[in-house]
Amino acid sequence: MNNDYITDLKKCIDDSEMVFVGIGNELQVKLSSLNEMDSFHDKFQLLEKNEEYEWLIPYLIKYYLNDKFHQEILNAYENLYELIKDKNYFIVSLSTDDLMKKIPFRDDRIVFPCGTYEKLQCEKNCSNKLYDLDGEFWEKVSGWIEDRVDISELEQPKCPTCGGNLVFNQYGQPVYNEKGYIENWQRYTKWLQGTVNRKLCILELGVGMEFPSIIRWPMEKVCFYNQKSHFFRVHEMLYQIAGDIEDRGISIKQNALKFLQEI
Repeated sequence: MNNDYITDLKKCIDDSEMVFVGIGNELQVKLSSLNEMDSFHDKFQLLEKNEEYEWLIPYLIKYYLNDKFHQEILNAYENLYELIKDKNYFIVSLSTDDLMKKIPFRDDRIVFPCGTYEKLQCEKNCSNKLYDLDGEFWEKVSGWIEDRVDISELEQPKCPTCGGNLVFNQYGQPVYNEKGYIENWQRYTKWLQGTVNRKLCILELGVGMEFPSIIRWPMEKVCFYNQKSHFFRVHEMLYQIAGDIEDRGISIKQNALKFLQEI
């Protein structure tokens, strides 16, 4: 049956003028999967038990988001890329793990509203600035993870403006700096306006109810108003499609990662 869905999806993409993709939690690297690696688990437990160094946990996670540890997810993204690379597409991703950036999707056609591990911000967002991760500092962190540097040599980066802590530019910080994604969000909203009355394939992959107002509900709304659109929703549990668009929708009860791996 899944082969039928894949055939339908490929035909929809081929026939469409534009492709709208939403990426959710099922394609995100989970902390539980990182914890399955002994080398990560041991360091993570050490940091959890030592309040003085808890700030290092996001850096530990960033280190283990290296592509060599997550080939299955990268293969899935590569399959998605091959599906849509020649189309007029836009991707909205709730993922923060940066793995999509290792695939040659167009930078101006992806938006990460929840942030990434690419930039740092002041935890107070005192100046609305973003900062690059200092290479020398990252080398020390990597050295500690690889048992070449003692943890006592590591100091949390500080904001050059107010002296507060620098943290990764991600949703969930005390004051989230939206500057990291807002430019591409504006591109996205403009692109979305251009989908009106165009043949549109909507592909929602692994999107649950974490932030339904960002992907899930807007995609349903776009499909409802655009009678030339077709909607594919892939999710292991929340695969159902609303009744007012089910005549142009296909619900696929499958984990989105596994689905993309089979394409």
